[in-house]
Amino acid sequence: MSRKRKRCLSNQPSAAETSAGLAGPPSALPGRASWSGLLRLSLVVVPVKAYPATSTTQTISFNQLHAGCGQRINYHKVCPVHGKVASEAIVRGYPYAPDQYVVVEEAELDQLRPPKDRGLVLEQCIEASQIEPALFAGRTLYLVPEGLPARRPYLVLQEALKRQKKAALGRITLSGHRHVALVRPTGRLLSMHLLHDPAKLRASAALETELRDGAANEQKQRLASMLVDSATAAIDWARYRDDTAEKLVALIEAKIAGRQWVAPAEEPVQVLQLLEALKQSVADCVQKTKAAGPKPPKRRRRSA
Repeated sequence: MSRKRKRCLSNQPSAAETSAGLAGPPSALPGRASWSGLLRLSLVVVPVKAYPATSTTQTISFNQLHAGCGQRINYHKVCPVHGKVASEAIVRGYPYAPDQYVVVEEAELDQLRPPKDRGLVLEQCIEASQIEPALFAGRTLYLVPEGLPARRPYLVLQEALKRQKKAALGRITLSGHRHVALVRPTGRLLSMHLLHDPAKLRASAALETELRDGAANEQKQRLASMLVDSATAAIDWARYRDDTAEKLVALIEAKIAGRQWVAPAEEPVQVLQLLEALKQSVADCVQKTKAAGPKPPKRRRRSA
């Protein structure tokens, strides 16, 4: 890498600098609320604020550079007939035939968008297990009461859902888009999970037909059950930490410093026959359990 190009990389702001290893662990503070409005269930109305449940501050981004000189690549909006076009001269068009477009004006799109309703309207309560996991869109927000007067109705609603082991299904408008949302108790809070449009969920029945005749014999099934039992343990989320960003930071820091970076070696995967794999897996789990020591005895409930 030339000196000039190396300087271009080292002066890039800070998507990488916000990652672990360059700026330390992320703050535990929730930051700014991403939404505020009224949580409504029938006639019960609670002002709430919504905070993202996950952090996005550790994302590492790159700029595209010219390989020859290290300068950033720029993109321009160009018409093949008239050349460069200003943003205000660009409209939306839908291709209904080859090289044929119908123009849709921004004002027409505004009429189709849902009204700017600041409400999270809960329409029914359900068992949380009724929701197919594939519907979860991967975005969760924590709801907190907005202001002292909102705390009591918020806690009453949260406790009611918790005692009944129920969740509430409703709708909310975010960034001009209508979403189906699932609200459920999380600790002392209410969390809101955004769901995919149920109409987009693909049926799994067609895939399941391929598995009708694939049942294992009783010995293999018994060993598989033993494997599940021996592998059952309390969740330790530290084991599932995504260290991809840390490895990427290490690579970037090594290149900035001019050091050679060596990728960590991958462990080989041993492929065994199913019966042998089950037997060996059960033995490995039992050995790990013995090495970890005995489990603490369960506390007996006192009789009333």
